[in-house]
Amino acid sequence: MRRIRALLTRYLPEGAAVLSVLIFGSYVMGLVRDRIFARTFGAGAQLDAYNAAFVLPELLLDVLVEAGLAAPFIPIFLRLRSQGDGGEGDRFARTILTGAVTVMGVAALLMFVFAEATTSVIAPGFAGEQRELYVSLFRVMLATPILFAASLTLGQVMLAEQRYFWYGIAPLLYNAGIILGTLVFTGLGIFGPAIGAVVGALIHLGSRFIGLRHSRFHIGLGASFRTSSVREFVRLMLPKSVSHPVEPVTFLFFTSVATTLVAGSVSAVSFARNFQSVPVSLIGVAFALAVFPALSVAHATGDRRAFLRLLRTNLVSIAVLTTGAAIVLAIVSELAIRVLLGGGAFDADDVALTASVLAAFAISIPFESLTHLLSRAIYATRHTLLQVLASLAGLGITVLATQLLLGELRIIAVPIGFAIGQAGKVGLLSLALAVRLRGWC
Repeated sequence: MRRIRALLTRYLPEGAAVLSVLIFGSYVMGLVRDRIFARTFGAGAQLDAYNAAFVLPELLLDVLVEAGLAAPFIPIFLRLRSQGDGGEGDRFARTILTGAVTVMGVAALLMFVFAEATTSVIAPGFAGEQRELYVSLFRVMLATPILFAASLTLGQVMLAEQRYFWYGIAPLLYNAGIILGTLVFTGLGIFGPAIGAVVGALIHLGSRFIGLRHSRFHIGLGASFRTSSVREFVRLMLPKSVSHPVEPVTFLFFTSVATTLVAGSVSAVSFARNFQSVPVSLIGVAFALAVFPALSVAHATGDRRAFLRLLRTNLVSIAVLTTGAAIVLAIVSELAIRVLLGGGAFDADDVALTASVLAAFAISIPFESLTHLLSRAIYATRHTLLQVLASLAGLGITVLATQLLLGELRIIAVPIGFAIGQAGKVGLLSLALAVRLRGWC
């Protein structure tokens, strides 16, 4: 037993188990959501419009808010907290909270006004009633990124204070909100899930208020925008803002491609991606989030040995676990889709299409999982530009590979192109990290 405990301590970063369990719970709730969607709407025009309506709001949130929070917030916040009575850290956090909500609110208002113009970019294959449905759903969805802007900022405070339970439970509650909206507003058709998404975002934010009720940090607004810490945040945020939206841009591209293929292709990609991202989140994201503060401290204190030890053990753990997960998922893809989503309006053709996309998506699991750890290792060195260049290059590889394979593989070109792009990104991130560590003695 002692030996097992020692191995877990060495290869499992503190907080990773809690995050993994809660992320798994979120995906179980997401599976329930997808099963309800599949049986109610099938992989057809309405669900395609719903999934497409999510793309741009998520992209706006990533570009304008989440990108800036992912890399610089925790190192700066923790450094300010360690100085004096910690008041500077709290003022910094409240200022970032105010800025995030304000920027996201203005962007959402502009998108509401110009909603119809987004169709040519997001869903060029939609026409007639489906196009009008997309625009209406898109306008409803624009409430969610404003709520998430506040919730994500508070989530960074939670991670800094190692409040892993309340941080991890929020996505689970968000999916529960979508399910609630779908079931309660059944008479509104596909608008039920859209209203549920807004309800879920409200619950997501509410859980962050509850989780911080005993914190040293007091939630509120602030306007200390001219401090050196905010200037440093902006300096590190700007390059990261370019690379962080690479994932939603990638799936915006995939959505655009899928709308030109057979009906249901958008939904098949969305369902398959939901399954594929389970091991990525349970292992890659959870491990990277949990070890990020320790990597930041090791670099800040000049402890190269500790930094490399943490990096090496987590790289091995993620690579081994996600490779096994990818093999299993590829083998059981058809069975999983048939059992978990099949039935009702989701017929045998829908099952076959989604299962084939999922089996191909499984190839990308180890590569995408490793990118999360490698990216945060670079962030821990208080640098973002090299990670940006690697991410943009990975996006370019993905787009090129997908376009080259599209004529022969059709919808399967999407997951294969994604896997090729993620593999290229792993190589480039490894090279970037080596550059950052080369002169560190």
